[in-house]
Amino acid sequence: MGTTFTREQLNTMTSKEMKRMCVEDLKIAGVTKKPKEVVIEAIMSKYGAKSSTSTPASTPVLTPAVQQALSGVEFSGRSVITKPGAPFGQRATTTIHVSCGASSGNFPVMGRSVKQIGEFLREVLNVDRLSTGLVNGKEVDAEYILKQGDNLEYLKPAGKKGC
Repeated sequence: MGTTFTREQLNTMTSKEMKRMCVEDLKIAGVTKKPKEVVIEAIMSKYGAKSSTSTPASTPVLTPAVQQALSGVEFSGRSVITKPGAPFGQRATTTIHVSCGASSGNFPVMGRSVKQIGEFLREVLNVDRLSTGLVNGKEVDAEYILKQGDNLEYLKPAGKKGC
């Protein structure tokens, strides 16, 4: 494999993306539960670009002494009647309540599919690619289009170890 990476390229990726790449593409074992800096070092030691500007493996990576965890995200939305004479379900532009685990919010996603919304909100709500969409408490197909008044929840399959 002729793949090489620079530290700058890896720093632009999320920890989850790098871990998935390690397991699926690069075949680097033992990194799924490691911090981002350790994963970067593992990739750099095996596939790092050789240049005079790259940090040697023996140089410690400096990280902030204290990292503040994100404690919450709040979204707000509103419904606007844009077509009062239209049939029910087509009168208003509205937000849909979307949740995944402990994360949730109201988003203007009416008229979009469960799959599109999952992709769009993957990082914001930590929606797993294997999650199942539940609309109003019932499992639906990924191509289901959300309608006014729907409530969407993503449910991750139990017993699946993540990256």
